[in-house]
Amino acid sequence: MDRSLRFRPARIAAATFAGLMLTSALPALATTGSITGADTAAAVATPLPQPLPEPALATLLQTGAGLADSDGALPFMSAERRRQLVEFYAARGHELLWIADGVPTLEARRLVARLAQAERDGLRRADYALPGDLARSAGRMDEERAARFEVLLSAAALAYAEHAQAGRIAPSSLSRNVTLEPQRPDAQGVLAALAAATDAATTLDGYNPPQPGFAALREKLAEIRAQDRQETPPLVPEGAALKEGMSDPRVAVLRARLGMEPAGEAELFDARVKDAVVAFQSENGLQADGVVGSRTLLALNAAAEDGMTVSDILANMERWRWMPRDMGAFHIFVNIPEFSARLFRDGAQVYETRVVVGKPSNQTPVFSDVMDHVIVNPYWNVPYSIASEELLPSILSDASYLPRRNYEVLAGGRVVDPASVDWSGVNLNQVRIRQRPGDGNALGQIKFMFPNRHAVYLHDTPSKSLFARSARAFSHGCVRVQDPFAFADALLQLDTQWTAARLKSMIGGEEKRADLTRPVPVHLAYFTAFVDENGKLQRRPDIYGHNAALTKALEIEGWEDWQRFAVAPPVKRARPPAAPVAEAPKKQKVVDLAAERQRMFDRRQRASSDY
Repeated sequence: MDRSLRFRPARIAAATFAGLMLTSALPALATTGSITGADTAAAVATPLPQPLPEPALATLLQTGAGLADSDGALPFMSAERRRQLVEFYAARGHELLWIADGVPTLEARRLVARLAQAERDGLRRADYALPGDLARSAGRMDEERAARFEVLLSAAALAYAEHAQAGRIAPSSLSRNVTLEPQRPDAQGVLAALAAATDAATTLDGYNPPQPGFAALREKLAEIRAQDRQETPPLVPEGAALKEGMSDPRVAVLRARLGMEPAGEAELFDARVKDAVVAFQSENGLQADGVVGSRTLLALNAAAEDGMTVSDILANMERWRWMPRDMGAFHIFVNIPEFSARLFRDGAQVYETRVVVGKPSNQTPVFSDVMDHVIVNPYWNVPYSIASEELLPSILSDASYLPRRNYEVLAGGRVVDPASVDWSGVNLNQVRIRQRPGDGNALGQIKFMFPNRHAVYLHDTPSKSLFARSARAFSHGCVRVQDPFAFADALLQLDTQWTAARLKSMIGGEEKRADLTRPVPVHLAYFTAFVDENGKLQRRPDIYGHNAALTKALEIEGWEDWQRFAVAPPVKRARPPAAPVAEAPKKQKVVDLAAERQRMFDRRQRASSDY
């Protein structure tokens, strides 16, 4: 064994002991020039013990000596990662982890092979690949080469663990509406776990998300990559919506995609084609209207070779890394692009409902929190942006608008007469508009609260007709629930105090609060690709352009295709500064434009009257 390749505490102990023996003889040497009891000539001829050389691994970590010029440019070899390695190896006395007798261990070889499989995890192999001269090396290494192999393999494993658990991109860097905060693994913990593992490759794999949704996408990714292009379903071309009675060359492709036998009039969208489309829509959670619109077309082409399937899967695998690793044994999961909310208990879905989410200009944020109370007969506190842009023009053109729609005005914390406010010069920082509980309230009869920085929540709505639509992005950011009391019944199944029936009995009168005895985690998520309970890949439109931003940031092949779905970030409107109290507000003439804005507002109210 090349003794220089491994740290030897025994050698240091022996050297220390020899040094102590020599030190005890120093007084005799100082006075007589010799050690008592020893021959003077022999004492003069005996060389002093030399200090042991610093291990090559310590030198490399401290100074970088021994690294190739190109090693510093490796994706995983950052200054911070080197600092983490300095700390780890110093604590273990610079004993090598991946080298024994000058040769890479079997575990090291397995780890190199596992890193080479990063593509199957939705990551990039090149981000963790050792230089070719090390990855392919065989036989005994000298001390400097062994130290280099050791450092680079540990750094690559650290990078993989961090990316596997928390992702390669910080969610908040893509949009201010994505505020998930993934937990990055502790570097010392990662290295300690690998050092203690009997199977380091399996331990490293464990840093990938534990959720079944991630595992299903990983399996689907491997399946699609293994498919021969001729085995994939035919791609139904884009175009106008297809419906019964139409004749279109795309109908022939649609028939083949639905597995229908060839017909004499292959391009005719007849009743048989409609029935097959309805069946497909029902199986895939779509509006079963027999019309092949954009959402149905995307679902039909989910597994087809449209050039975007793989990039869609990769983007959504990254999103799973952002989610909490423990989502709660009982939790709410809202998938924004799917316009659906589900409740899960011990891994099984126990409830599902349709929801309405925010418009692209008023996006529902992506984050996780905890629902802890419910409000029955809620007030609706009108946000500043809605009050200034939508309510104010109506107030200026119709003095009865606020009382007629059950709004009240507060100033200084007290309810005041709307007629006492000079709306032509009012500063909306100084007054607050809210809608009283009751019929027509934008939040309906109940709202489900999980206090958060975005001030969004789940709630009832008087606009029930919107739930019949396939695409349901109409709100100002909150999530509207189709049947809120059926949702409450499922939500409160484990609560020891509250039931949906008890909440219903509270309807009417003033606002009432019900604190849950068992808070429930809630996840507002954004998954455009997922695998359903039947093992089928499902895809949904990128309604907020998050895929456009994420695929570009990750440099996923085909990211350019997603850019047509990019959504401009909402403009952050600053509130005007509060007007000086002594300054009388200036009168403003109401122009005819207010009437036109009122008509526009009424149209929006009819289509989307709650928030």
